[in-house]
Amino acid sequence: MTQMHQQEKKNYQDEKEKRRQERLAKQLRENLKRRKEQSRKRAQKES
Repeated sequence: MTQMHQQEKKNYQDEKEKRRQERLAKQLRENLKRRKEQSRKRAQKES
């Protein structure tokens, strides 16, 4: 393995990790939004 090769591999893995993190963050935000919507609907039903 040449030095450049290792660097490219590292960059690729960093990139992959970053995308994974972003996807997780997006899922979290959407879950939060959904949960808020549900609790609001529940509150409307109860009142």
